[in-house]
Amino acid sequence: MGEQFIYDMTTHQDTIGSMSKLLGLDERQITKYCASHKDDYDVEGFLSLLGLSEDSLLDYEICLTSLHVTTDKDNCSSVKRYGLLNLQQALINDTPLRSYLEDFDVFIEIDKKQIQFRDKVFDISKEYNGIHEPIDWIIYKLYRDFQLNSFFYSDNVLKYGGGIRRRPEFLYNLAEFLRHPNIEYEWVKDICCYVIKYKASLSQFADWTFDIDKDEINYLDENEINIRKIKWLINQSLKRINNALFYNNLEDCYSYLKNEDYVRVSDILRIYTENEYLEEYQINE
Repeated sequence: MGEQFIYDMTTHQDTIGSMSKLLGLDERQITKYCASHKDDYDVEGFLSLLGLSEDSLLDYEICLTSLHVTTDKDNCSSVKRYGLLNLQQALINDTPLRSYLEDFDVFIEIDKKQIQFRDKVFDISKEYNGIHEPIDWIIYKLYRDFQLNSFFYSDNVLKYGGGIRRRPEFLYNLAEFLRHPNIEYEWVKDICCYVIKYKASLSQFADWTFDIDKDEINYLDENEINIRKIKWLINQSLKRINNALFYNNLEDCYSYLKNEDYVRVSDILRIYTENEYLEEYQINE
């Protein structure tokens, strides 16, 4: 791959501009294709119609932008220090989340698979086998679903369910498990919500973000994997443009970093307050 290129789908115009640069097309060619293929867009047909080869998709080293919603008690100083961390990392490092839980006498030992709450120690080492009781949510969140989840695009990231605009989802599960509602409710006091825009390389995202399953990875080489990812990206872009042209609405398109990965400080592009985000993306609530 060649020079680094940031592919951005967070707005309609950025999507068209990113496709134009990646594929070497005039923006009008892209809009014309979408306008004449309502609900009938297809990445294979699109590339064929415009005479583009799959190998040309590898001309750039692509980074994708995402929008991540978080709440914070320290004006994002820990984000500016560590970057955007996954849940495990946020509980291991000196972060507002870890300090907040310690104020409640909650100490979570990721490696030991234990939670200490006051004078009790809870074993969370059992094998995860579905959600049947509150402890299963804890195990799932800490050892299965601890990666950074964000949006490639959305009509409004602040509307996502689970209360992420008010507090980390994990606090709800922990409060339920420990039967201490204030662990969830006290976080809401004196916090601010932020939307963080960042970039990450194709390789940082989990393969299933791009609808590639584990079995396929075993027989695809690196170039084939990257072509699959970029074709998925183009198809999502066509879908986004199609919906904007004909329906004026947008489904959420999610991004998932690999479990062990995180967003480095140098890869954070912008930190928005709620109002700054709504204004920048021209969203009326």
